[in-house]
Amino acid sequence: MARFDLRIAWDVLHAISSRVRAALFLTLLFSTSAVADTVSRNWLGGVPDDGFLAYEISRKGKPLGFQTLTFSRSESGELIVDVHIEIDFKLGPIPLFRYLHDNREVWRDGVLLSMKSKTYNNGEDVTADLKLEDGRYVGSGSRFEDNLEAPMLSTSYFNPNFIRQSALISTQDGRLLEPQVETLGVETLNIGGAPVQATRFRLSGKLSIDIWYTDAGRWVKTEFSRGGNTLVVKQTNPARIPPRKKWRHP
Repeated sequence: MARFDLRIAWDVLHAISSRVRAALFLTLLFSTSAVADTVSRNWLGGVPDDGFLAYEISRKGKPLGFQTLTFSRSESGELIVDVHIEIDFKLGPIPLFRYLHDNREVWRDGVLLSMKSKTYNNGEDVTADLKLEDGRYVGSGSRFEDNLEAPMLSTSYFNPNFIRQSALISTQDGRLLEPQVETLGVETLNIGGAPVQATRFRLSGKLSIDIWYTDAGRWVKTEFSRGGNTLVVKQTNPARIPPRKKWRHP
């Protein structure tokens, strides 16, 4: 996908009404995508009716933590996405790795308007606080370099058009990520004890993950490596997630 052409298109559309602009922008964005797949292009395709997604994080089948996405609407109709992640990797009683992450994003018509996150990354405190202004994301971040030009999505994964991007915003630290995306094919996964067909994609570069989406656009699984260990993030029954009052925050 040619980011230069899309930025010009965004500038031209900037003077049009926000709803029409967003619709035209998404059409341009997806028509230039080099990724061939059957995953929905509806940015809300992965948002459940009950507004909650839960994922178990594991290593070699052993649970290490969890991730949740909570969806709500503002008074003016924007979609609010709250992301929470906890990972606690131990060798017996010895803690080896701890990760805590909170992120709030605000979206309108498929466009990311703002994101604010705080992360505890195994001893390091990391932040990002960005908002869309005049076709650019401005603000601050631990690795933000003021080089984020709209249109861009974040690494919160819920939007299935994530796998059609050549440029992304890291929700952890606000840096620019420019992954290469490869479609690996359709696989049958066991999600909550039921077979689910999903397309597997591989992202390489600074963001190196495998990620699976259903045709409806629901994110169901991710695999990535940390320190030689492969971690799996897979959708699970929300009943398996600790109650909110026991969540730890960065």
